[in-house]
Amino acid sequence: MRITLPFPVPLHACFIKRRGGGGIPTKRYQAYATEAGWMIRAQSPKPISGPVRIRIELVAPDRRERDADNLGKCVFDTLTRNRLIDGDSNRTIKSHTFAWVEAGPPCRVTIEPHKEDA
Repeated sequence: MRITLPFPVPLHACFIKRRGGGGIPTKRYQAYATEAGWMIRAQSPKPISGPVRIRIELVAPDRRERDADNLGKCVFDTLTRNRLIDGDSNRTIKSHTFAWVEAGPPCRVTIEPHKEDA
């Protein structure tokens, strides 16, 4: 399965920390989740059950340096929330890679069933 998403929100901008642990989703993260949800529905992807491997291709929106792994949480939460994968734990996501590409959609996600090496 291949889907396109808006450029992800970095982890530090997803949640407002609160006492006692956990966090409250920021307005920016909530807006991203809404937009991503609509984009996913428009693409009508078929969910993949069981273990998966994920490739995330990103097109930087500007020339600033960025840290791709800080964007992963947003993408994984989006895939889980929209029921494209079973969850974002190690039981479901067996491997993931990030790639910076020069052109294309802001975020392209390829999800494939994970096959154990024989």
